[in-house]
Amino acid sequence: MLEHTTSSRMFVLRYGMRKAAKMLWREGEHGWALTVVAGMCTIYVIRKVYQESRRRRLRKEWDGTGQDVVLLHQFRRGRFCPNLSPFALKVEAFLRLANIKYKIDEETPFGPKGKCPWITINKEDIADSEMVLDDLTERFSVQLDSQLEAREAAVVESARVLADEHLFWCVIAWRYWLDGCKTFLKTQTFDRFLRFVFPLFLKRGTKNRSKEQGLGVHSPEEIYQICKKDCNTLAGILGDRPFFGGENPCRADCGVFGQLAQLMWNAPGTRYEALLTVDNPSLALYCFRMKDKVFPDWDDLLAHPI
Repeated sequence: MLEHTTSSRMFVLRYGMRKAAKMLWREGEHGWALTVVAGMCTIYVIRKVYQESRRRRLRKEWDGTGQDVVLLHQFRRGRFCPNLSPFALKVEAFLRLANIKYKIDEETPFGPKGKCPWITINKEDIADSEMVLDDLTERFSVQLDSQLEAREAAVVESARVLADEHLFWCVIAWRYWLDGCKTFLKTQTFDRFLRFVFPLFLKRGTKNRSKEQGLGVHSPEEIYQICKKDCNTLAGILGDRPFFGGENPCRADCGVFGQLAQLMWNAPGTRYEALLTVDNPSLALYCFRMKDKVFPDWDDLLAHPI
């Protein structure tokens, strides 16, 4: 009986497909137009069904991470630095300093606001690195800044803002636009297709975004000098202390380190790397101290060339 029912359904399906084909593939331009429209609609529906199926699968995986366990959505690991995103490195450094359990997801790096990184915790999605740290600080009663007086906290926060909101633009303007992604691709493990595609859209896109931000209207040399001034300022704020938080890293250290790490490890052999290793060796030593304290397994996190 089951076989008979299945055969009947297949017969009806084949009959319907033949009738549809005859209707669409009739002579004339009208028939061709109907065929194209039907094909586009079919592709659209299939794509929507696939996206919804994938969304439900991922949602189930994210929500199953565990109670009070952070799922950090970020880019894949790099060859010399655990992440090409300074903000992903910032969040991961904070999670480690605060002793918060977390897992990594590299399949969906862009979140609800189109930003990387973002997190999922207890079935809740949170985007933007500062908002993530705000939420986690309150949720887990993190006390990384407890040793700082009000003025000290303000000073180190100004260093974090300088790094996150200004130095960041200098680095990406050089990395994707001025350098044409050459050094960037050497530090990552992308396949051949991505190595071909990235320079095509990242260079122009970054140039346009940099101009909108304001930095992109300057010449390459002027951008370099601005970046140098930022690094000199950060070195001045750090002074002779081991960390911006003093004897131990504070929350602002996570952000500053995330940005400086891009110069320290993702700009090998360039004058941008030399801004730390030559012009401001105190910042280079600072990066190594943060690496040793927060990421003792740094080498294990790195990706191997394809």
